[in-house]
Amino acid sequence: MLLHGISTAWIAVKSQDGKSLAKGDTGLSQNGLLELDHSVLGVASAELKGLDGSKLEKISGNNSIQFSYADPLNPTCSLTVNSLSMDVLAKIVGMEKQGGGWQMKDNKPTTALIVKAPSLVSDAFVYFCFPSGNFLMGDKKLDSDSDSKKTPVTDALSFAAVDDPNINDMYRIYSTVDSDWKDEQTMFKELFPDYSATTPQPAQK
Repeated sequence: MLLHGISTAWIAVKSQDGKSLAKGDTGLSQNGLLELDHSVLGVASAELKGLDGSKLEKISGNNSIQFSYADPLNPTCSLTVNSLSMDVLAKIVGMEKQGGGWQMKDNKPTTALIVKAPSLVSDAFVYFCFPSGNFLMGDKKLDSDSDSKKTPVTDALSFAAVDDPNINDMYRIYSTVDSDWKDEQTMFKELFPDYSATTPQPAQK
């Protein structure tokens, strides 16, 4: 499918075993999913890599190629969000309050990422879904403003998928042109069995 741009994306924090969504004050919203919409000024980019093995390996025998196999999957995403709040960033990368500031915990929380992309030639969409994984905060390059322009710094995150116990794999791709596609709520319920179709609201700070 010919895709263009990013329609939206969702993130979530999960239980450490990856089986359930963290909700309410411990999660990112009342139903667990936080849409990266205008409240964070949207997603600038989502570079997906490792959706298939990095290369094909060949096995030779009797002076010919007898078999080939792909290297293991290594799905990652370089995700740029324009303006995450500090409390959301802390929850997904694993920071905790110490005194009046934030420090990294010893262990990374289990998180989830879904990216929605529209078709260029129709009204269809494709969803790249990673139900379990970990976020790294990424580096910050702060440049001085000048007399002619400001230099905004976005939140450049790195996400690495891990095997999810609910789907027994690292990711799923959904397409709205598939004959068995129903709707987003059904997709969310497949990926997160404890998901409830409530209107997402930001968790109380």
